[in-house]
Amino acid sequence: MSGRRGLHVYLPGPRGLPLFGNLLDVPMQKQWLKFAEMGDVWGDISSLIVLGKTIIIVNSVKVAEDLLDIRGANFSDRPVFPMGGELAGFSNALPLAQYGDRVRKERKLLHQLFGTQGAIQQFHSLLSLEVHKLLRNVVMNPEGILDEIGRSLGAITLRIAYGYHLREGPDKDPFLQEFETAGHNFVKSTTPGAFLVDIIPVFRYWPEWLPGGSFHTTARAWSKQNNDNVNAGLEYVKNAMAAGTAEPSFLSTLLEAKSHDEHLIKWAAATIEAGGSETTAAQLEAFILAMVLHPDVQATAQRELDKLVGNDRLPDISDRSQLPYVDALCKEVLRWHVSTPLGIPHRAREDCVYDRGRDLEPLRIPKNSLIIPNMWKMTRDPERYRNPTVFDPSRFIPTDRKEAEQDPASICFGICPGKLLGEAAIFLVCSSILSVFNISKVRENGVLVEPLVDQTSGGAVSHIVPFKCSVNPRSARAMALIQSSGSV
Repeated sequence: MSGRRGLHVYLPGPRGLPLFGNLLDVPMQKQWLKFAEMGDVWGDISSLIVLGKTIIIVNSVKVAEDLLDIRGANFSDRPVFPMGGELAGFSNALPLAQYGDRVRKERKLLHQLFGTQGAIQQFHSLLSLEVHKLLRNVVMNPEGILDEIGRSLGAITLRIAYGYHLREGPDKDPFLQEFETAGHNFVKSTTPGAFLVDIIPVFRYWPEWLPGGSFHTTARAWSKQNNDNVNAGLEYVKNAMAAGTAEPSFLSTLLEAKSHDEHLIKWAAATIEAGGSETTAAQLEAFILAMVLHPDVQATAQRELDKLVGNDRLPDISDRSQLPYVDALCKEVLRWHVSTPLGIPHRAREDCVYDRGRDLEPLRIPKNSLIIPNMWKMTRDPERYRNPTVFDPSRFIPTDRKEAEQDPASICFGICPGKLLGEAAIFLVCSSILSVFNISKVRENGVLVEPLVDQTSGGAVSHIVPFKCSVNPRSARAMALIQSSGSV
């Protein structure tokens, strides 16, 4: 253990340097891998001290539940991100908002919208219609299937939040494009170590006109784009309501009720779009890659779909309970590629002592410590998941010889209010694509192209790195079914 002693016991972690602490131990890329290695050495909970700030790495489900669920009141705050939160304006977004009355109200509204199975039933027809459109778009643009998936998820969340319909045609919808730009800016502005001001907060007062001050220019541009985007969504709904053309949506319902202030609901609506589309799209990108790499899994899922659904209709949400292998496949996609490998850090509001039990010494967690849950490591815990590096949906299907392994949704989604909607969307997209398409490796000049299996690093959301794949209708009947599916 290190030589750092708290009020009660040592905090496990590597010894740092004078003044700088563990600054050199914090990786700039794929932090979850380095943090997982720390877990192997220092245990399920370990710590780093960077310029006087304590960073606590949680590598196990049990410790995460102990701290963030059971003791959640003390860890409900978020850290302050000088660049992304204060300067770029994302402190208004729910993932970075400090806990208080506004956050409680926003979470309550989102829970009422889609926090229960009964609540999300209102979106089943919308999900089906947009997924059917996705299938038709993939026929026209098979090489761009990943882009089409992202567009489809954006269409779903924009309709839920604003009642907005994407423009038809191959060109990028300008409204969706602005939300995607804001999402990319959020990722860039919250990338650990990308801006010196996040490491040395006092640097925010460095003048813009001096060398090194250009981050102020970048932050101001991002803040303007972000606020303009959120306000544009609000104005779109207001104008549609005034014209009598507004489709019922999260924002129109609350504006009509006049039960909450506009600042709260416009940012809640933006959270629905940003949080619901990019993370789910990242998971579905991993699904496509998994099908390229594992044709045996794809074939098994297709046999189950053919037996239950047949070839005269497309899968529906109601089929999920009768498609155990396809449902298990969706769970394995969540586990295999965690789109938010480190989630959003939490912050300790007060000093506390974590009693680990099992004859282990209690640990002191100082006030303002950052708590980082390494969800990537948790989904690869060999005590919970047998052969964790192997893509194997059958791990979630119980047999006479074994129980089903833990559903990773509770790890990957955490307290996300959109968990149930996200699971429903993933199931419907995966089952529908498998029903009518075969996905395989690309052949170039007679040689199969092996896709690179890797994921992006930096920011809150991690995507699969770009890869090529071949997507073809399974049969003439499948093509006819795609073309005959309902339109929006």
